[in-house]
Amino acid sequence: MEINLCKWMKGLDGSRPVFKYNIVGTHDSVTQYVQFSYITKCQNMSIYEQLCIGIRMLDIRVKNEGERLKMVHAFAKVFNTPNHFGKQMDLADVLDHCYRFLKENPSETILFQFKNDSGSGYEKSFDNLFYTYIKGNTDKWFLENRVPTLDEARGKIILIRRCPMENRKDFTPLNTGIDFSHWKEQPEIIPNPLPLETGGENSVKFIILDRYKYKPVPRWNDCIKPFLDKAKPFEGEYILNYLSTAGGFKGPRRNAKYINTQFLEYPLKQENYYGIICCDFPTEELVQKVIETNL
Repeated sequence: MEINLCKWMKGLDGSRPVFKYNIVGTHDSVTQYVQFSYITKCQNMSIYEQLCIGIRMLDIRVKNEGERLKMVHAFAKVFNTPNHFGKQMDLADVLDHCYRFLKENPSETILFQFKNDSGSGYEKSFDNLFYTYIKGNTDKWFLENRVPTLDEARGKIILIRRCPMENRKDFTPLNTGIDFSHWKEQPEIIPNPLPLETGGENSVKFIILDRYKYKPVPRWNDCIKPFLDKAKPFEGEYILNYLSTAGGFKGPRRNAKYINTQFLEYPLKQENYYGIICCDFPTEELVQKVIETNL
């Protein structure tokens, strides 16, 4: 099947909720030029390049620097070029990639999962996002705490807020994103996914599998494959399934090589709902495999 990966959402039913489609996302999306790359690099493409191969969810991790947000993976800084003595990447650089892509492809949308990854200043990070980056550009975003239809979100970034925020009069359920602030980390070596409810007037439930401490072989055999095996047509609960793992000493690239290969060989069924599948180092082949289940 020949698919234009830049515009694969164009022919989809716009009246359906975006999250009812099977979508590929990236984990730690902004790590192309990151420090200590053996243990921190999860992607080898820019944000724009990821979007052009069909990625539609981004995992964005930041650290506060005054009123700005700088890109990080935990303790490691991210840069705009391979030169780590150059400029640290700012969230504005990431948004330039997103805005460019959506201007060129207005039929598409981008799910934007936003997280403070520095260990402190969680509420401040949303202040910075809102006042420094979103204010003045609200026409480019879907900011309500509900799941939009695809037509509502075309040409826009859907904010998924994975951090708490201050209680400010400026902040309402209409402009602070889908509330993932009750996200629970999953460091235990157990295969169970965890639920997350977004709360508010239009609350929905997500089932999240992100057991990131497993080594790659048991991660696939004990977590990911059994979870995929349970897939069935959509029944009201949205899914977020991470293929990535940090377990062992091989680093994200080798871990992804094993897990992504297993996923490519796994038979997805057209009628089943698999949700958002987030991975490290995706290929066009992997992305297209998931996209085809929507067509």
